[in-house]
Amino acid sequence: MIDYEISDIRKFTKMVVPTADFDGAFTFYYDETNNIKKFYVRENDFNYTFTANFVLGGLVHSGKAPNVQPLIDSFKLQKTATEVKFKHIASGQFLDCLKSEKLKLFLHFLRDNDLYVHYSSLNILYWSLVDIVDSAIVSSEAAQQLGPQFSNHLKNDLYKLSRLEIDALVDLFYRYEYPNIKSESVLPFIEELTSLFDAYIDTQEFHFGLESLRQILKEAKKKGSLPFIQDEDDYILLKDLSHFYLRPIYLFKNSTHIFDNEDSISETLKDYKILDGEDEIKNYTFVDSKTEQLIQLSDVFVGLMGKLTNYLNTSTREKIDTDFQTLTMTQQSNIDLIIHVIDKSQNKNIGFLHNTDSFEEISKMDRIRENIKNNAQ
Repeated sequence: MIDYEISDIRKFTKMVVPTADFDGAFTFYYDETNNIKKFYVRENDFNYTFTANFVLGGLVHSGKAPNVQPLIDSFKLQKTATEVKFKHIASGQFLDCLKSEKLKLFLHFLRDNDLYVHYSSLNILYWSLVDIVDSAIVSSEAAQQLGPQFSNHLKNDLYKLSRLEIDALVDLFYRYEYPNIKSESVLPFIEELTSLFDAYIDTQEFHFGLESLRQILKEAKKKGSLPFIQDEDDYILLKDLSHFYLRPIYLFKNSTHIFDNEDSISETLKDYKILDGEDEIKNYTFVDSKTEQLIQLSDVFVGLMGKLTNYLNTSTREKIDTDFQTLTMTQQSNIDLIIHVIDKSQNKNIGFLHNTDSFEEISKMDRIRENIKNNAQ
């Protein structure tokens, strides 16, 4: 059993997101998609696609739960369906999902009732890279003074480069048993990594980020240290997802958290004793989704978010522009509703939405918003 003390991390998170309400009493319902359990590098690839984010989330409300039976009745599911699943509401890739009339019913209901959405979305490739930047910054006093905006810029450019050079990156990671770089390999690892910068470093898009990273990696090379990618397990980029389950539980300690009965989640959480000072936090339960309609509807929302993140991660801004010029009325209505529901939830409580992702991918949501605005004119 691991004693998990939360008071300091809650204080820090409140400082970082001062407008979020982490102390209110809400009821959260959870489902997940793309639960990869573990992410690791192999000789020629990763063990799992990195283009679809792990998403943990669902629906949330304050006070009494709204009656969702009319919504479920409106889906007119086959009598053999024992519960609502995302696959009953929409199918295919993200743009195909937007063609669903049942999805429109679902999103309309969220828009018009006292229900909100919440999620933690994890870009697993971005997560696998950020320790390179953090390790470099530790070696540079000047870089440490520049703050999180600077480090996030470097992380974003490293992520973008990695998408363009993914085969070379996989080869590099495998040969150096990343993220467990041995002391004698720090220098050659940095030299090989920065050699990938050469084709891009003189472009306007990449120059500042890659040149800055190259300079602070030179300092790391002198010290022979990359602390966050040493003394780890060979090849294992993501050991487990326990933090992403724990995070909403301890941040929203006064809330109730209701998870679907899944062994993977219960096994993850039972190893932790969550402590706020001397008080143990026991604010979560597991239920059978067949008995809890809001868990079932959370499956619909999280499934949709998984499709959306895959679309963002695999689409250029130009492709988004082209796609949005040819949307049908139903597709247009559904994407309008998705953005409305997300914005409504963020306005209710910015703490409901949590992205561990690159600016490159997150900013594509703004591109979608721009297209929606243009299509409305």
